[in-house]
Amino acid sequence: MGPFETEMEALAASLWAKAGPQAGNMRTANLADLAAEIGDARVAIGAHDAKIIEWLAGWEPSTVAVVAGLIHRAHESGRARSGEVTP
Repeated sequence: MGPFETEMEALAASLWAKAGPQAGNMRTANLADLAAEIGDARVAIGAHDAKIIEWLAGWEPSTVAVVAGLIHRAHESGRARSGEVTP
């Protein structure tokens, strides 16, 4: 989940690229990428948050992978600082 140096690296990390046609349409794959990272990080989502996540899912998978990667890395960094053990 990054850090990414190129758009191609980010694209390769996306569910859309990894799962191919099994991922469903691009928006569905992007939403799944974001939901997985938001869920793993146990982030509370409000109505406006959900609206923006839905909007973001319409962007290209490489863009969504960068945002998902940032969420993932921020969560892992917080866990490391708190001393929480990674499962």
